[in-house]
Amino acid sequence: MKHLAIAGLFLTMASSGASAQVNAGEQKSDTNLPFTVTQVTTLSLPWKIAFLPDGRMLITEKVGGLELVTQQGAKTPVANVPAVLWKGQGGMLGVYLSPHFAKDHNVYLTYSEPGDGGSSLALARAQLKIGNNAASGNIVASLEGLQVIWRDGERGNGGQFGAEVAFSPDSKYLFLTVGDRQRFTPAQDPNQPLGKILRLTLDGKPAPGNPMAGKRGAATVPVINPPGDTEAAKTAPVVRTYTFPGPNLTPAETWATGIRTPYGLAFAPDGRLWELEHGPRGGDELNLIEPGKNYGWPLGSYGVNYNGVPIPSPDTRPDLTKPVIYWVPVIAPGNLMFYKGTMFPQWNGSAFASGLASKAIMRITFDGKGGAQMAERWAMGRRVRDVEVAPDGALWMIEDAKPGGLFRLTPLGMAVSAPVAQPATPAPSGPVTQDGSIERVKSVIADNQCLTCHRIGRDGGDVAPSLNGLGTLRTPDQIRAAIVSPPAKTSVGIPNPMPAYDKKITEQDINSLVRYLTTLPPLP
Repeated sequence: MKHLAIAGLFLTMASSGASAQVNAGEQKSDTNLPFTVTQVTTLSLPWKIAFLPDGRMLITEKVGGLELVTQQGAKTPVANVPAVLWKGQGGMLGVYLSPHFAKDHNVYLTYSEPGDGGSSLALARAQLKIGNNAASGNIVASLEGLQVIWRDGERGNGGQFGAEVAFSPDSKYLFLTVGDRQRFTPAQDPNQPLGKILRLTLDGKPAPGNPMAGKRGAATVPVINPPGDTEAAKTAPVVRTYTFPGPNLTPAETWATGIRTPYGLAFAPDGRLWELEHGPRGGDELNLIEPGKNYGWPLGSYGVNYNGVPIPSPDTRPDLTKPVIYWVPVIAPGNLMFYKGTMFPQWNGSAFASGLASKAIMRITFDGKGGAQMAERWAMGRRVRDVEVAPDGALWMIEDAKPGGLFRLTPLGMAVSAPVAQPATPAPSGPVTQDGSIERVKSVIADNQCLTCHRIGRDGGDVAPSLNGLGTLRTPDQIRAAIVSPPAKTSVGIPNPMPAYDKKITEQDINSLVRYLTTLPPLP
């Protein structure tokens, strides 16, 4: 009953959704950017950013890599990543932190898994380990115990993997987008995961309370090569038949159907689930996702096939769920995320979408009733694959190129020095304090994400000054006052994101932290 109630809640929340579809494709890009854009480093076809609590990033590279990247651009390759088939739209795709990362240190990866007959979408989970090389002292990172917890076993040709993950607001379930692999018809086949949004447990099993919970699909399904258009797909020859190694759980996994290329998936602050996908030639879509609904692909689209063959308009199919916003011409979305942060407080609750062909970033607002509109579109001059929000509230984006840039976006007028790539170092080292060991101080600094904004040594963030040399500039009482009750604004007049730590850490830890900071020498 509990799980049925969850599904009912989604239906109730979405019941007042807007019925009028909005074409936002004609909106022009604004070249007057409301932020300063600072390039930090480059990567090889970067695809996805996942922020660690301390402000460092895990960034996937479609060519097959996973990098641990500091906010100054220092990169450490993560070892033990799975093999991928880098071809076309396939490769190393998504990386996502477990909703319980603070306890389990798990990360989830999505990628195109090589195998006989082509590639398939795989979802894997592993534990992230970060430490120091005993000989060199350099940072080392690796994935341990990697396990594929879900895969599309039928494999084959075609791009459009989807590969987006969103965790439910209660942190119990995992939503996975699976693209149609450019094969069209499987998106309407309940026996195949292609062209679906799946709702799984954190272990990759069918989640209880799904629309077809407990149901099984056909033991075999036909596999086709990508046909030329939606009409040709109806009679495409079967190149082979795939037999599931066990029960076909696809119906029990499925949350929504009729999805094309789902590269954006995110929960709004009110708990609604939104999906952003590529259309064909025209017809990119922002969809409000409801359980059991059919979003129409390839039966209807506001676009046409790439070869000009028409596709019926969704307006002719009242049985299908229409998008809330569509784009003709397309924006070619890279991702979708909701902003929450202190650096751009005016945008809290807005969604941001990256644009590939449009070379833009879009801001989308929501009315709380299932409606949405595109508020702003900014010309970035490069293919934007992913845009994410850091723990300090800054926006970060990556460029779809080889090499592709990693950029930090901060408010206009905010004093931001260009980050300088430095070797990553463990934070921080120093003498044993009077009230506890240096290990305890390290833990306090890491747990409270101090290095997201500040620097110690050559590590840390660029929002606020280095903590080195404070003892020569401030008395212990002044340092303590800044920790316990920080000023409302920074020296450049923007809201100070630093909280009052007298409400977050113990008196003993505050004393230890003050003593430690007074011992740090100035930077050389």
